Amino acid sequence: MLQDIYSYLKYKFPEYWSDINIRFELGEPFRNGSKRRIVQVNKRVNTVFEDLFKPTDFIYVLIKDWGPYEDPMFGNTTPDYLYDLLQERSMEEDTLFEIDEDEDEDGNTIEVKNQYQFKVLSGLVSSIPYKKILEGISHYEQGREPSIGQKVYFLSREKDILFHMYDDRGCIAHAISIGSLKTLYLKHNDWIVDYWREYFDDIFKDK
Repeated sequence: MLQDIYSYLKYKFPEYWSDINIRFELGEPFRNGSKRRIVQVNKRVNTVFEDLFKPTDFIYVLIKDWGPYEDPMFGNTTPDYLYDLLQERSMEEDTLFEIDEDEDEDGNTIEVKNQYQFKVLSGLVSSIPYKKILEGISHYEQGREPSIGQKVYFLSREKDILFHMYDDRGCIAHAISIGSLKTLYLKHNDWIVDYWREYFDDIFKDK
């Protein structure tokens, strides 16, 4: 399954990206750490997720886990929570590397090789605890537990849709065709991140 997923992503969503995408604001205008922010975040992200994926859809859950190498600013205080939610599911995993850029003591740009675990599981949407997963992601930078610090992507190969909630600030849906996301653009237009609105209007408006 892993090699198949690698090939699919490389062809359809290289670097987990498509130029056809839409990004939604989740947390604003509520202050960080507030209950109202978390309530809104989870209401919005679940709404978007459920508009993209139906209970009977077959999807893949892709996990990138840096373990002890993740962002030291926040740290994952409940690193096993994601796997506790998925403990009854079979998953395949591999060790991969990402190349990043940094500077040495002399200010020269150097490449840094970051190791992470890539894990994949699959099943019907109705069998995956996506609400708990999304809630855990919303907690990560808000000082709440249980939290999920791993990167999690939800993929439908049938629909060619890749969905990622990066934190309590927002989520992004990628697709291969405009039609796959046009309904979201119209239905939740007031949730679109204003900074990117012109870009999304160019993709979806009057199309």
